[in-house]
Amino acid sequence: MLIGLSPALQTIAQGTSPFYWDFINVEIDVQKNGDMLVSETQKYVFTQSHTNQRYRYIPLDKVDKITDVTVWENQEQIPSQTGIKNNQIWIKWQHQLNAPEAHTFVLKYRVIGGLHINENGDKVYWKAIFANRNAPIQNAKIIVRLPEILSEKIQTFKSFGTPTNPRKINSTVVEFVAKKAIPPQQEIEVMVQFPHNILDVSTPNWQRIQAVSSISQQEIEVMAMFFHNVLDVSTAILHLTQAVSSLFSGLLELISSYPIMFIVLLYIALFVVSSCSSSGRGRGRGRGRGRGGRGGRGGGWDGYGGYGGYGCGGGGGDGGGGGDGGSWGGGDGGGGGDGGGGGDGG
Repeated sequence: MLIGLSPALQTIAQGTSPFYWDFINVEIDVQKNGDMLVSETQKYVFTQSHTNQRYRYIPLDKVDKITDVTVWENQEQIPSQTGIKNNQIWIKWQHQLNAPEAHTFVLKYRVIGGLHINENGDKVYWKAIFANRNAPIQNAKIIVRLPEILSEKIQTFKSFGTPTNPRKINSTVVEFVAKKAIPPQQEIEVMVQFPHNILDVSTPNWQRIQAVSSISQQEIEVMAMFFHNVLDVSTAILHLTQAVSSLFSGLLELISSYPIMFIVLLYIALFVVSSCSSSGRGRGRGRGRGRGGRGGRGGGWDGYGGYGGYGCGGGGGDGGGGGDGGSWGGGDGGGGGDGGGGGDGG
């Protein structure tokens, strides 16, 4: 007879499981070094014949290790075995069973590296009521005790999963009581936070590994973005190279199709460049070293210069075609200057 169990849970217990838990009470005693001494008191109610072997699985993903495992019944330690599988520690024990009847077992173990260490506050974070089960739990209570060094230093506390009534018992103790029965595959996780660097505890190994993995993932994302950008640049360069290659191919095709036109255009271009070059050099080198021209200051062939005058040659160079006077008579200047066809004199 399932006394005190709701009709819905009676159906669950009778229909899918040969037992249920009348209660599971969990006590978590935090030590000064950060270890947690956990005690689970589980009362099984067997409603029909069932195997006499019990199991408890505890995940190891957020602890460094679990040690000092013992199982008790009626204040006597009973034989038990432990092992690790799928990143969980399993605890196995056997007992006498003559259903229908109830058995109360106490599981005790030490959790090393189970606290969550953060600069904004260290935390007890523990799934006290496990979800991996096929039978309901009628009642549940979780108590978290902190060492005296943390008296009046509890910053916050709350639970997750099946709702609870959380309350602070005193300056170091917090209690969570389930508001209702807990169906299979449902859990209760509790959190109690206190100031960082009060307990003599370092960051657990699992948390360091998790942090490194997180950084590594960020580095991988940065490298992936870098190589993606490099690939984009390489693709752009490839496209540019292909465009230049296409341009030259087009030019070569044009030249091969119209070779005479290309030669004419090339000749014109060379002629223009040569003309511009000669024009630049031909502009004056001075305005004549002397006076000359066709006539000097006198008339006719007399005067300063005669036919050649003072100039350094005739014909070309700086200077003008006429001087101050007429063609034969007069004036400074004449057709002389630097260079030209004649030498100094007339």
